[in-house]
Amino acid sequence: MITAIKLSDTAMQALRDAMAKRGARKGKLLASAPPSGTLAYAAWQGAMINCNPYKASIAGLMLMTAEQRAIYREVNTLFEAMPRQVRVAMDKDRAALEGLGVW
Repeated sequence: MITAIKLSDTAMQALRDAMAKRGARKGKLLASAPPSGTLAYAAWQGAMINCNPYKASIAGLMLMTAEQRAIYREVNTLFEAMPRQVRVAMDKDRAALEGLGVW
């Protein structure tokens, strides 16, 4: 059974801020993490841990504030529920590696 996962308004805005807004990567996750003190950073980490875990920072996860951890958990739960193909497509580097057959 598939259940709909709804993000809070704060988490939704943080995820929007962690995505490219123009250019060829529009709608995909930023290539590198936003500044570490932001909620966008937590959203980016939550998404990237599922899309391309090699880019996620373990130290960044340990140093998050309580509010950032809550955003991280929400976004992580959302991305865990997504189909694999969608998660792969959200990160350009992971999609390229999948296309080459090396992932």
